[in-house]
Amino acid sequence: MSGGNPVRRGKAVNTETGELVQMSFFEDETLQRARVRYDWTPHPGRHVNVPKVLLAKLYAKDSGYTAKHRDLFFFYLAHSPDGAQPLRLTYKEIGEILGGRPATISTLLSTLHAGGLLLEAEKIGRMTFYRVNPRAGFDGPAANQVEAVKDARLPVVPAPTAPVQKKKEAS
Repeated sequence: MSGGNPVRRGKAVNTETGELVQMSFFEDETLQRARVRYDWTPHPGRHVNVPKVLLAKLYAKDSGYTAKHRDLFFFYLAHSPDGAQPLRLTYKEIGEILGGRPATISTLLSTLHAGGLLLEAEKIGRMTFYRVNPRAGFDGPAANQVEAVKDARLPVVPAPTAPVQKKKEAS
């Protein structure tokens, strides 16, 4: 029998002597693997955890969400600050970047909020600032996400239908 290191082969007993071997992983520094970070070149920076099943549902024909809804949701994912902070851009600023009117952005945001993909974070005057629901996407450590989802509602797919406004009759 070879006199190789039984720990490296995963044996708990030295068969030559019958002696129990204390299994010690990474006893040698050469066995330790250095932590390697993935190289996101040419687009380095923070990354978001997003549930793939939810994204697949968003892209389904019967999801109730249009391409404009998805564009706006991904805009929020890409531009929101770390953690559960709201995106503090006006509807006009978002519209200038995405190409749309502030009223259209407001309507799309209302649908995303009703569906739970975006959550209302704060209100200043008539302006409502939204944040990405941490159950739909989170930018931050896993421990922070566990805390963030405790009070977050579940996203809804298909999208809830918009309430119908009653037209007032002329008197």
